[in-house]
Amino acid sequence: MTAREKLIVQALIALAWADGSVDGPEASVVDGLLAGFDASDEEEAELHAWAKKPRKLDDLNLGSLDTDERDTLLANAALLIAADGEETAAERALLGKLAKVLGLDAEDARRAVMSTRGRQ
Repeated sequence: MTAREKLIVQALIALAWADGSVDGPEASVVDGLLAGFDASDEEEAELHAWAKKPRKLDDLNLGSLDTDERDTLLANAALLIAADGEETAAERALLGKLAKVLGLDAEDARRAVMSTRGRQ
């Protein structure tokens, strides 16, 4: 797992904390990405431990992500906030903040999210 892949997972964990917990379907999205990134057992344990306390996007430097990594993060973020069947206002606001941090305008972010959710 690369440092930037780890950063993507950390950003998803921070997003998951928007509703006050990282569990159930949200944790499954994180675990799926860890598997997709072929994380070692040690890397998984490190990130699961990191996820045990509240995290914020502001704590992460997402500026090092390239375009494909930004797309990966935004797509998985959209999946994550919809995973538990409830999208809170805090989650939507944080997703908007993520798009802004990633240098996307609101319309590009909306299209990416709708595409991820199978809507247009």
